[in-house]
Amino acid sequence: MEVTSILKSYEIHSSTMALLPFQSEGGKTMTEVMEEERTLFVEMSPIRIIIESCLFFGSTYEGQRDAVRQSMGYSSLAPIMINGQLGIFFFPVESPKNMTCIWLSQSHVQRIEAKETELSRVVFRNGAHILIPQSRYSLEMKLFRTAQYRFILSERVSERMIKY
Repeated sequence: MEVTSILKSYEIHSSTMALLPFQSEGGKTMTEVMEEERTLFVEMSPIRIIIESCLFFGSTYEGQRDAVRQSMGYSSLAPIMINGQLGIFFFPVESPKNMTCIWLSQSHVQRIEAKETELSRVVFRNGAHILIPQSRYSLEMKLFRTAQYRFILSERVSERMIKY
């Protein structure tokens, strides 16, 4: 994968696979962005990229969380629809309030493999992979909830198209 220079800002798009936080030498939280064909480094935290990407596509992060709460009855570790038309849904692997929170694109995850009790390998559709210090079950449940939310929204759109 190609690595490019450090960017000041970034909007999520259909080839964005994962947002991985890291600390710069100066102690600032930055993001390693994994895309299908390259890796980028951005001078923004993953949650800031999620917030800004929601705004870029015409909604707010809080509005997206409220929509999950209304549709599914929870908001803790809520999946976020960045852009429904493009099928871009991300989910946090831990509380988004934590600076260590990794965000994954539901559509790019091919499978999750258990490495140890609390360590899993997330394999993406392009063959790239990352290790995450969580159980396979925990990550699979978050992936499943995101897919379930995506399905609920697509069903609503289908129902509306039939009615009107």
